[in-house]
Amino acid sequence: MTLEKIVDACLPHFENAHIGVPKYARFYNAIKEAVQTGKLVAGDKLPSEQELSARLPASLGTLQKALKALSDDGIVVREHGRGTFIRDQEIKFEDIRVFRFLDNGQPLPLSLQGLNIRAVELDTELATFFGRPRAAVVQRLVQVKGEPWTFNEFFLPLEWAGDLMDKPASEFDGLSLHEHLFQTQRILTSHFVHRLGVGPFSEDARRCLGLAEEIRHGLQWQVRGYSRDGSPTTFQRFEVQPGHRDIELSTQAGQARGN
Repeated sequence: MTLEKIVDACLPHFENAHIGVPKYARFYNAIKEAVQTGKLVAGDKLPSEQELSARLPASLGTLQKALKALSDDGIVVREHGRGTFIRDQEIKFEDIRVFRFLDNGQPLPLSLQGLNIRAVELDTELATFFGRPRAAVVQRLVQVKGEPWTFNEFFLPLEWAGDLMDKPASEFDGLSLHEHLFQTQRILTSHFVHRLGVGPFSEDARRCLGLAEEIRHGLQWQVRGYSRDGSPTTFQRFEVQPGHRDIELSTQAGQARGN
């Protein structure tokens, strides 16, 4: 039981040897240590603050302060209406943002504008990938600082998109869909397979990007997302305009980098 594991991990930190350490820091240190030693693992749900306060010599305010610090440092994730969970320490969501560019090792600012979400019939290739004939697709515009806008389509199974289907386009502005899937449904995309080529722009891309008649072709960048067990999770298509900065794919996290 998670409550008993946490109590056992925390009580030694409240003994006399730790006098002088603020109580919120004692709880923080105990949880961090339990994660590092494997006593608590990704997905473990923490008991409520009231349950913890009843078993530990710490007030609700102390525990709330500690949990905020744990959340800020990426050790736990707090989900409204669901609770607090141990976060997967091996995956940082900034590392799975596919359209990410670096300049001299520093991330460049990224703008993400939602256009719409809808259910669609999949072509043969995507239907085979997802193992079903239909999916949800979120259409967005993405821009790296100072670069032309890029048209993006993000496909995911319909059953995972239930809470997204009625959202207005503005709700997708700046939203990391991979992080949303993990936080709401514990669906984690951990690695990607990229395919890049040159091809004609889709009609949707031409319209949304406002392309001139003479611009007919651009970079077609396809990204297949997979869970740790190799199951398909998401598919993305980026249609990149001519003149965009160079793309370098990192072998560490499958990211895109500006040279």
